[in-house]
Amino acid sequence: MKKSVGAVLVGILLALGIGVLIVLGIMAPVFTRFFGQNLALTALPVILLIFAAAFSFYWGGMFASYRAPSRRRLHGTLVGLISFAVTPVVNLFTSLLGADNDPFANLRTPTSMLLSIVLFVAVVAASYVGSRRGETIYAHNAEVLRKREIRRRREQARQQASASEGQ
Repeated sequence: MKKSVGAVLVGILLALGIGVLIVLGIMAPVFTRFFGQNLALTALPVILLIFAAAFSFYWGGMFASYRAPSRRRLHGTLVGLISFAVTPVVNLFTSLLGADNDPFANLRTPTSMLLSIVLFVAVVAASYVGSRRGETIYAHNAEVLRKREIRRRREQARQQASASEGQ
């Protein structure tokens, strides 16, 4: 249980870290340098934000799937699902602690609701695809390690057989 929670938590943190790096470290400086505020009026930033979220949660889902002790696809997909489940809880909790803000302000207009739904679908789909990739990588690495162990045992048996013949 502890390893499962850790795998999903680190997957979420990895996805958030990659997302912040892409958005604030790459996209924001490039767009402000070359396009300025003119780009903010187009749909391109929203599309790129959805791409950045999907890209980062792909890697988070892959990591969680690879590190999970079992049910790898579930753990990888949980990265996207839990991240969306935690956000309203954190917003509600901060609102109850005395912050004078609306915890669900982003869901009050149809446009923002649509954006949230599209972002949710993109993140969950990307984390699922990443979890499938993590599962494949884990199976491949396990097979390579199994073959390496078989070769090592055969080599040891050969060495023991040649040592016993020489005596």
